[in-house]
Amino acid sequence: VVMVAGAGAAQQQQQHQHQQQQLQRDVSKEAQLVCGRPRVSELKTNKRVARIVGGNQSAFGQWPWMVSLRQWRKGAFLHKCGAALLNENWAITAAHCVENVKAPDLLLRLGEFDVSNQNEPFPYIERHVRTVVSHPSFDPKTFEYDLALIRFTEPIQYERNIIPVCVPQGNDSYVDRMATVIGWGRLFEDGPLPDVIQHVDVPIITNQECEKMYKSAGFVEEIPDMFICAGISKGGRDSCEGDSGGPLTMIDHDGRSYLVGIISWGIGCALPSQPGVYTRITAFSPWINQIIST
Repeated sequence: VVMVAGAGAAQQQQQHQHQQQQLQRDVSKEAQLVCGRPRVSELKTNKRVARIVGGNQSAFGQWPWMVSLRQWRKGAFLHKCGAALLNENWAITAAHCVENVKAPDLLLRLGEFDVSNQNEPFPYIERHVRTVVSHPSFDPKTFEYDLALIRFTEPIQYERNIIPVCVPQGNDSYVDRMATVIGWGRLFEDGPLPDVIQHVDVPIITNQECEKMYKSAGFVEEIPDMFICAGISKGGRDSCEGDSGGPLTMIDHDGRSYLVGIISWGIGCALPSQPGVYTRITAFSPWINQIIST
C-alpha cells in the first residue's frame, strides 16, 4: 500500500510539474505574440517637449515595457533604477542595481508614466519581488555580466500601458542603427529627476570606436563584446543617473521593439567622446530565455 501511495504521489508531482512547465510555455508564447508593440493609438497622448539629456518627454503608453525598480529607503519605495518587462512573471535590469539588496526591499512599478500624476488613462501596477537572479559572473569592478532577472511574487496581466519588450535572437551587431534609451534618470549630470518618463535616440557604434572615443577623452577603457555602445562624439544625448538597468531598444524590420541593451555604465552624462555602455542582450539571450521559461 505504501508503495502504491508513493507511486501515486510521485505521479501527481510529475503531472503538477508538467502542468507548470506547460503554463510557463504558454506565458512565453503569449509574451512573444504581444511583445514590442505599443498600443499608443488607443491612448490619450501628450505633446512631446524637449527635455532629458538631448531627448524628449514621452507619450503615455509609448514604452509599455518600461519598469521603475524601487528600493525601500527612508520609509518608502523610491525609484532607484530602470528595468524592462519580459513576460507576465519576469523583468530584467542591471545586476549592479540589485547588488546586496534583499528581495523584500525591492518593488517593481509597471505602467507608470508621470510619477506626480495619479490621474492617468490607465493606472500603474506594483509587484513585490519573489526572486532576484543576478548573472553568476557579474563583476562589480568591471561591470561585466551586468544583468539581473527579477521574478514577481505574482503574475501581471498585460494592459494597454503594460506590454513586454521582445528579446532578440541571433547576433546582429546593430552598428550604425538608431536605438532608444528610456528612463526617469537625471535630465543632466547632477540635475533634477523628471516626473515624466523620458527617451532619447542614440546611434549604435562599434566597440572599437567606443574605446577610441573614450581614449580621446583621456580614458583607457577595455570594452569587450558583451557590451554594446551608443552615443555621438559631440555628446549631448545619453542616459544619466537613475536610468541604470533600463532598456536600450530598437524597432526591427517586423515593426516590433527589441531589447538591444540594458544600461550599465558610462563616465559622466552626455559628455563629448564618452558614449553610454550597455550590456549586449544578444550575448545573453540564451541565459535569459532559459531562466524566464522555468
